Amino acid sequence: MSKTSDLFNEMIASTPQDIKQRVDWSFEIADKIDGILKERGMTQKEFAKQIGRSEAEVCRWVGGTHNFTLAILAKISTTLGVPLISV
Repeated sequence: MSKTSDLFNEMIASTPQDIKQRVDWSFEIADKIDGILKERGMTQKEFAKQIGRSEAEVCRWVGGTHNFTLAILAKISTTLGVPLISV
C-alpha cells in the first residue's frame, strides 16, 4: 500500500463512530432530496425559490456535507411533502 493509502486508512479508522454516522446520514438525506427533485423534474433553483432559500444553500444540501438542523429538515420535508427522516 502507498503512504497516502495508509494515511487515509489510519484517518478513517481513527474517526469516531458518531462522526461516521453523521456523515452517512447527511449523504443519505442529500441523496433523497436530490432524487425527489429529479423525479419531479425540479431544478435546485426552482426548489430554492419554493422553499425560500438561496440556490447556493440548496446546492450545499444536495452536496451531502451540510450539517442539517431539525428545523431545516422539517421545512424541506414539509415543502416536498415527503418525510426525510423518521424516529
